[in-house]
Amino acid sequence: MPEHAHPRIWIIGAGPVGLCAALALQDKALSVGIVDAGHPGAGWASGGMLAPLYELLADPDCPPAFARFGFESLTLWADVARACDLPLASPALFLARTQAELDRLSHVAARAQTYGHRIVPTQCPSGLTALAAFVTESETALDPRQALAKLKSRFQAQGGTILTAQVDQLGPGKFHSPTLGWIGAEHVILANGYAAHGLSAQIPAVAHMRPVKGQMMRLAHPGLSAPIVRAGRLYLLSRGASLVVGATSDPNAQPDTGVLAEPLADLRRELAQLAPSLATELVVESWAGLRPDTPDHLPLLGPSGIDGIWLATGTYRNGWLLAPAMAALLANWIAEGNHRQAQTDTLRDTLADLFAPGRFSR
Repeated sequence: MPEHAHPRIWIIGAGPVGLCAALALQDKALSVGIVDAGHPGAGWASGGMLAPLYELLADPDCPPAFARFGFESLTLWADVARACDLPLASPALFLARTQAELDRLSHVAARAQTYGHRIVPTQCPSGLTALAAFVTESETALDPRQALAKLKSRFQAQGGTILTAQVDQLGPGKFHSPTLGWIGAEHVILANGYAAHGLSAQIPAVAHMRPVKGQMMRLAHPGLSAPIVRAGRLYLLSRGASLVVGATSDPNAQPDTGVLAEPLADLRRELAQLAPSLATELVVESWAGLRPDTPDHLPLLGPSGIDGIWLATGTYRNGWLLAPAMAALLANWIAEGNHRQAQTDTLRDTLADLFAPGRFSR
């Protein structure tokens, strides 16, 4: 048997969810390998926001169990970051430019209190145009490229294997790659974002995903006084000697990562209204990614319908935020041999239902 066939568990995809799942399974003394296509995914292309307030509570349809799951994952990030020597930026500044945005942020602040988190009014920094400003310590952000490198390094330092290959077929307890052939495993976890859609002929659940294209840019700028600034769809992230600006969101774009000039121009115009001094700053980099969305914007997490194949994708805008909690839930299911508790665990069973990959076919 070739050396790469030894791990008991194989994960398809070395993004935030795949890497966090690999580390969580290693913590349970399970042997894990990763197969990754070798090109940047949505995790690499994102802003690295860990934002349960701005992303989850702002949605009036967000299920309470999903919100609690997001906050749990934010807490888990503190341990992951410490283990991987990964810096997390905070606090986050929320700006309201219109009355509608102010009403939205006031609603988020009220909901946040019910979960034990605070969003408090503050002064709007000079150079930024807004009706009102709020600050919170309950949101943070990481540098995705740095985080991916550190998570990979820790996984490999603990004996993990990462292979670069495409996966084009799945079977009960096995997967196929044109370069590796068929590889068997006790468990195979599909955690490769929207790329999982390419296997929809075998796993109908992933056919329900759609790509939402997002574009970002990096400006040559020393950064703002707040490391994270959010205003409507805009976020400004001060990183080193640059300012990362995001993000567009186009569910109707072609499913590719080519950078389009017009959406970035719109983003630049919106940025100029918020921060006029940034209007002429040099763009040193721009890029795009495909967010893996589902009809209800909730992840696909659980058994795929094929024996031994699990899904961990469909994270939409929250792949980085949700990764540790998804990883912990999945690792527990696999280690226990059952993704439903033998004894009653209401929240866990609720999450199993919310995230069930087959829920759109019921």
